[in-house]
Amino acid sequence: MAYTVSALTTAADCDKLLVDAESDLKALRHRASNLDYARDSTSEATSETQATLVSLDAEIQALTSVIPTLAEGTKARKNNEIDLRTATYRRARLTDKQEARGPVALLTRERDLAETEAQVTEVEAFIAAITARKASL
Repeated sequence: MAYTVSALTTAADCDKLLVDAESDLKALRHRASNLDYARDSTSEATSETQATLVSLDAEIQALTSVIPTLAEGTKARKNNEIDLRTATYRRARLTDKQEARGPVALLTRERDLAETEAQVTEVEAFIAAITARKASL
């Protein structure tokens, strides 16, 4: 964007704008760094969660098919039923976790990061325009 820097007539006005812009830039860079970290950790968690869900689905399917073949009241059947409940519970928890750290969360963080990086670029352009105007005063 072309800024109307010709409206600035004193170095003091330029300095005020530069101080504010530098402060904004520092905050935006910090936000970008945090979003970048969140994106990376979300990406890792998403992959890990997906792999674990596939594993749990296989385990649940295996246990579901094995349990009916075991005699009622046997220790093996009880242990398998416990394992099935545990696997089902873990799957439900991971599915809930996936909402906070899954693909949707990953893409939301990526969009937030892209928007913040665009803001950084714009503030840097603003600072460059003000600095050039101050030098010409």
